[in-house]
Formats: sequence, C-alpha cells, structure tokens
Amino acid sequence: MSGPGLCFTQTPGPLLAVVGLCGGAGASTIAYLTAATAAVQSSVPVLVCDTGGPTAGLAVYAGVKACRTLADAAELVAGTEPLTGSLFAIDEHGVRVIAGDPQFTVHGEKDGVQRVLKDARQAHGLTVVDGGTLARASDQTAMGVATHVAWVLPASESAVARARRVLDRIASLSRPELLVARSDGRKAPIGALRDLAEDRRAPLVLMPEVRDFLDMPVLAIADEAALTLQAIGGLLQR
Repeated sequence: MSGPGLCFTQTPGPLLAVVGLCGGAGASTIAYLTAATAAVQSSVPVLVCDTGGPTAGLAVYAGVKACRTLADAAELVAGTEPLTGSLFAIDEHGVRVIAGDPQFTVHGEKDGVQRVLKDARQAHGLTVVDGGTLARASDQTAMGVATHVAWVLPASESAVARARRVLDRIASLSRPELLVARSDGRKAPIGALRDLAEDRRAPLVLMPEVRDFLDMPVLAIADEAALTLQAIGGLLQR
C-alpha cells in the first residue's frame, strides 16, 4: 500500500479539490485513489464526494452510492430543511462517499455547497472533492472552499494547450497547488508541462498510465500510482 503523507490522525483536516483541466483528465480517478489510500492509512474518517452532474463516475469507482448527492444535500441545506438519514455511504475501504447517479437538473445552491463542505471538513481527517472541469457552479464553489487544489490533465501537447487556456483565466490561488499530468502511453511533452507548472508556481508530478478499476483491486492501482499519491500527500502537508 502506497502514499506516505496520506495518514491523518485528527480533524479537521484538509479539503482537497481535484480538478480536471479538460474532459477525460482523470479527476475522478485521482480523487478516489487519494481517498481510498488515506482511508486505509488514517485513524480518522476520510470523505470523498463529487459535485453531481451528468457524468458522476465517482460512485462507480467506489462501488457504492449515497442516498443524496452533494447537490441534493446543498439544496436542502440552503432551503433550511433538515438532512435526515445518513449523508454518506461507506465503501469496502472505509471511505465515506457522497456520490450517486448522474444528475441533469440539480446543480447545488452555492451557500448550501459551501456549508456542506465546510461541515464535512470539520468531521474528517481528509475531505476530497472531485471538482469535475469547473463547468458547473458547484464545481467552482467546491474549489473556492478547498484548502488545496490538484489540477489534472493528460500528458499531451493538446491537453497542455487546453489547460493553459483554463489556467490563464484563473488567478494564482493563495492555497497550495499541484499539477498532475497523466500518461496516456505517448511521450509526454515535459518542457511544456514544466512551463505550465512554473507559471502556476506548482509542483509537477507525472502519473503513469494505470489500469481500470474494474480490472484489478483499487489498492493495487494505488501502488501503481505511488509517486503521484506521495506528491499529493506532500501537498497536503503544506
């Protein structure tokens, strides 16, 4: 089992937003690997959630789904309605999961999203949010309350070009950032990736191509991504 630095012993802990800089970047994969690794190594609860939306792949990776999504919970909180029943499901690794089926009409009220995530942080050693591609208001709100941000993109020339267009619109954050470039089997444009990371004043980590969650156990995939998880662990110590 890999990922030194992902052992948490007290609450409140950091709130990590994992954000894809283009479609298919792998934010859900990295968010879940980080949470599963931390849950196994930590003595306090770890939570992972997504912001809902039309893809909502996190519940598939976790193998469980909650009775409400973050967007559902945020709507109730914003309307001052009580959150009855359990807010999260628990997967086989002990990760608390707030994720469900794809949603097309519920977007999550801003104040409600902020409140749910801030309350979640207070109760967990680590809270990880799959922030999608910042296409939805709830994605942007989640990033806004995060204490740390991991930007994710494929390690390709076209992905760097698309990522730069996004990051040029986002001012430097006052929180620690990390740039994760996922290999797709082709030669990575190291120079362009380094330039992008330097512009954000963020460390760069190259993530190897990993197998699908349906092909092998999650913790074995985490071992394949050990250096990436170590880098995320280092980020969360800052």
